[in-house]
Amino acid sequence: MRLIKKRLKSYFETKLGKLYHGDCLNMDIVKENSSIDLVLTDPPYDEITHHGAMTGSEKKFGIDFKFLDNPEEVLDHLLIVSNAWVLIFCSLEMLGKYQSFRIDKYVRGGVWDRVISAPQMSGDRPGQGAEGIAIFHSVRKNMKWNGRGKHAIWRFPVERGKKVHPTQKPLALIQLLISLFSDVGHIVYDPFLGGGTTAVACEKLGRRWIGIELDEKYCEIAAKRIEAESKLPRLFNAGYIKQKKKKVDGLF
Repeated sequence: MRLIKKRLKSYFETKLGKLYHGDCLNMDIVKENSSIDLVLTDPPYDEITHHGAMTGSEKKFGIDFKFLDNPEEVLDHLLIVSNAWVLIFCSLEMLGKYQSFRIDKYVRGGVWDRVISAPQMSGDRPGQGAEGIAIFHSVRKNMKWNGRGKHAIWRFPVERGKKVHPTQKPLALIQLLISLFSDVGHIVYDPFLGGGTTAVACEKLGRRWIGIELDEKYCEIAAKRIEAESKLPRLFNAGYIKQKKKKVDGLF
């Protein structure tokens, strides 16, 4: 099991998980051979995607978007801490780049079909109707998921209404991915937690979770969402209680 170098103070925690404030690449959360079963995360996209699509969101949410200038370093971190699946949301154009980084661990490019997403307002090119999901496995043997032979395409409308983060993914989509790529009692890790959707989904499904968020504003937003969800009855709670809890030293 991977051990942490020092005990870190969490920003917020529930019985199922802990949220940390900071940069995932500068935090010694876990070292080699961790018990993290699924990494599911939505890091910032590439510079071209941000430049072309985020101007309106910047004004609405009042933040300065940062693009991901070190995706290969982030990917290596995720593959090191996971003992199984790593799922990374990305632009469709980034799928090939992620594959080229670690072709030995790359499994497939998945697609989130956004169904009724906004059209290209300029009208001078086709709109972006889908996003990619780069699917890796840190071991690439004895792979197992709960979807059998189903295709890696998931159709969910974009998040609207109670949206708290500019790139917030639909809760139903995140719940489904967690259900497909992990089991009750497993630990899910999201080092770009944003508004907390991954943690909220874990609370609903009885999964243990670890979240990291760089922006303290969103740590606070995520904490409030997670706290509200943690007070509600969990789905499949009985199965969770019977499952032997896995432990990451210093976290749980």
